[in-house]
Amino acid sequence: MKKRSLVFISFLSGLLMTLSWINVMSLGFLMLIAFIPLLFVEDYIANNNSERRFSSSAAFTYSFPAFFIFTFTNTWWISNASAVGYVVPVAEAAFMSVIFQLYSFSKRIADNKQGAYFFIVFYWVAFEFLQFKWDINFPWLNLGNSFAAYPQLIQWYSVTGMEGGTLWILLSNILIYFLIITTHRNKAALYGINLTKEFSLSSKEFSKKSSFFGKYKYWIFAVLILAAPITWSLILWVDYEDEYSQTADVLVVQPNLDPYNEQYVLSPQEVIARVENLAAPQLDEKTDFLVLPESCIQEYAWEDRLMYVPSIEELKLFTSKAANCQVIAGISTQKLLPQGQKTQAARPIANHEGLYYESCNTALMFNKYSSQKDIQSRHKSVLVVGVEKLPFKKYLPFIEKLALNMGGTVGSLGTDKTAVNFFSADKKIKVGVPICWESIDGNYCREFVNSGADFLQVITNVGWWGDTPGYKQYFAISRLRAIENRRYVCICANTGFSGLVNAKGQVVDKGRYWQQEVFKYAVPQLNRQTFFTTHGDIIMRPLCFFAILLLAYSIVRNKTKIKGKIK
Repeated sequence: MKKRSLVFISFLSGLLMTLSWINVMSLGFLMLIAFIPLLFVEDYIANNNSERRFSSSAAFTYSFPAFFIFTFTNTWWISNASAVGYVVPVAEAAFMSVIFQLYSFSKRIADNKQGAYFFIVFYWVAFEFLQFKWDINFPWLNLGNSFAAYPQLIQWYSVTGMEGGTLWILLSNILIYFLIITTHRNKAALYGINLTKEFSLSSKEFSKKSSFFGKYKYWIFAVLILAAPITWSLILWVDYEDEYSQTADVLVVQPNLDPYNEQYVLSPQEVIARVENLAAPQLDEKTDFLVLPESCIQEYAWEDRLMYVPSIEELKLFTSKAANCQVIAGISTQKLLPQGQKTQAARPIANHEGLYYESCNTALMFNKYSSQKDIQSRHKSVLVVGVEKLPFKKYLPFIEKLALNMGGTVGSLGTDKTAVNFFSADKKIKVGVPICWESIDGNYCREFVNSGADFLQVITNVGWWGDTPGYKQYFAISRLRAIENRRYVCICANTGFSGLVNAKGQVVDKGRYWQQEVFKYAVPQLNRQTFFTTHGDIIMRPLCFFAILLLAYSIVRNKTKIKGKIK
């Protein structure tokens, strides 16, 4: 087989991955077979390298086309804001190819070749775990997100979280690949896939000596890996019912402000006037929350002087007729740090030596009675790389100058240490308010619910992505947060899709793109906690630990083999 044929086979994997995602994950089930061409490519390289036809980094080289197709087709819209956005798909594809190279490296030196196929599970789960933890956090393309359009099939995310979907995808690809190459063992041999005794019996042994399980074990495993999670999910789907005694009356406003030509050009008074004109017909005495999107309040305010922000004063006056109404809204704020304290996000105050402040992307909650001390606030803590957080700034301080300007605050922002919930005035309703990118991080969102949130109210501004798959995928991924925590998720977008998702991940209501709209929902207050809410990604952590051990073992084993050959 010519090397260029391997590239075409890699393209096939990339195409399957792309088809699974491109129409808002509507063909997400294709991910269950999307890695099979890549597994074949790696096998071919491993079995046909006796004369060193391929370099030691061949797995990286031949997997990169697949991953680049996948990452580019699903993140190109970031470049609508800046040409730097083209770096994202290249970097993500490179990271994925490195993981595939590590898998190939460990598999090559393993004694049990059949078991070595499962090494990719450890490495890939560790990679996705890292996507939540390090400075270049970009969990958007984590494999488990692929089933966002199929809540009926993934109700068990309430136990495993989204990463359980990643595990399902990887195991399905491996076991279906086993089935294919053992069923077509003769054709596999023609392509240089040499099946060992561990993998299959000879034709004679297969027909005479093998038990039923020995003959059909790969059929059994393939069927089980596909059927068991789906069956489990359908049982949970039928069995689950909301248990609540109260609802929260939520009024969501989508002002539809163009982030390039309008939102930061209109005066703050004009923005608030638009919001009030939309909300006025539906604001009444029963309204518990009036929700405005991320960065809707345009004044750049000091946090110890929020009472004097004109937009806040106007909104307090506007909601005065609704006795219990709390306003939830996004704003950019400045937080003064104690004398001499300097954080990574700290900025010096001119002419005041030793004084620093942090700029923050902030969510506020207040009502007509709120004094300065009564205004509740929380700071966005899962930040967008390149916009709100500069990676490795501690080691590369010059990188601050490369921040992308999406409007509003630019550069590294201040954050909270924990997820903070908001309380209604009567303390009967507790709501978690993830800000934009935070809703992509399931482990962070569960902290709101673990601290008692009755529902999640996302505020976001996805308008800068334009009319692309970006805002559609963002809304779809919010459905996973609902399943993981068994909470209703209400989304308030500047433009894009505002709407409501129930605790089973079903879309109750969804708005329209590029429309001024207002929605009124009676959101159930739920209080049961799922296994995932309580324990987070505890199931995945052992896999990450074994990935580290596997890599260390592989390095040592490889060096031992090299020394043995030299002797």
